[in-house]
Amino acid sequence: MSRDGTPVLRRGADLPPRADVVVVGAGITGAAVAHQLARRGAHVVVLDGAARPAAGATGHSGGMVRAFDEDPAIAALALPSLAAYRDPGRWASGRAPLHTVGAVTVADPARGPALRQAAARINDALRSSAHVVSGAAEALGIHLAGGIALVEPEAGWVAPAEVTGDWLRQAVADGAAVHRAVRVRAVEDDGGRPAVVTDAGVLRAGAVVSAVGPWAADPVPGLRPATCVRTRSIQVSIVERRTPAPPHATFVDLRTGRYAKPVGTDRTLIGMPHLVWDCPVDAPPDLVHAEATVSALTSHLPWLPTARRITTVRAADAYAPAPGGGAAPALLEGTGVPHVWSVRAWNGGGVKTAPEAGRRIADAVAADSPAPSV
Repeated sequence: MSRDGTPVLRRGADLPPRADVVVVGAGITGAAVAHQLARRGAHVVVLDGAARPAAGATGHSGGMVRAFDEDPAIAALALPSLAAYRDPGRWASGRAPLHTVGAVTVADPARGPALRQAAARINDALRSSAHVVSGAAEALGIHLAGGIALVEPEAGWVAPAEVTGDWLRQAVADGAAVHRAVRVRAVEDDGGRPAVVTDAGVLRAGAVVSAVGPWAADPVPGLRPATCVRTRSIQVSIVERRTPAPPHATFVDLRTGRYAKPVGTDRTLIGMPHLVWDCPVDAPPDLVHAEATVSALTSHLPWLPTARRITTVRAADAYAPAPGGGAAPALLEGTGVPHVWSVRAWNGGGVKTAPEAGRRIADAVAADSPAPSV
């Protein structure tokens, strides 16, 4: 075990010649897929170009999790994912990673009937106490600013890097190999099965799963998804929360896209949409937007104007065009190389859906790849 609690990862010199499945990307979705495949008995190799897991969009995510989502396809993933985050038996640490501070989803009052139906579905599935608050000034420390709210008291947030590390530890315990600082140069067709060309050698696989997040917008040859993927800027600030500012739940306002979550006992993460498209993943913070975020969130958190801003972090996430109707998009899509699959762009919802998405992706890949070699 390394000092930061992640598995002791192997370096590229130990790269094996073959694997049942190669997972490219050691973020939260790649870790979930690797964990699920390894527990099924597949010989899994995880490759990541960074020196540590969750170094990309995962590490910059706020990690808010709740069962509700406006998109029925995402909600079908989010509900069982919340159940997984609540279950201590699912984690190598022996404890559930969920910080149960509650989740408040603010919406226009006209959405009341739909939110009440959603609360009933959540309660039936999770035996929870989700409910709708209307005609009130605030809920769980969040001012509703004229809206109504779906309140999920049993939801909250997770630390995405912690979750990623836990899944990778479980994958390694089940025989997977995780290789850090290995850059994938290309994925090629080698007699009907993929060959992964890296700067540490060539690795032949029964199947490849690309879970590279925003890097899907500019992938290496052989990993390009069928759907056009674009990067969009995500920026958040951490502010100090001093007495008498009250504790609060995580929240998102569906009317504006503004959101916030507590960080420990005395800090709060705040954010709102930052509509800068096709941006690099390492762009510098936009300080004008940071100030505008404080002003915009004050209607929900009245104490914000006097809070000290500790830091502002900017990253990027992968976005794909919304489908024009019909069936929900699949979790995986082809890349043009046989048995090479790209995970769909999550549009910012990867952490909320990772446990169930990882399970479903593993089911699909296991059906596609040859019989396990171990």
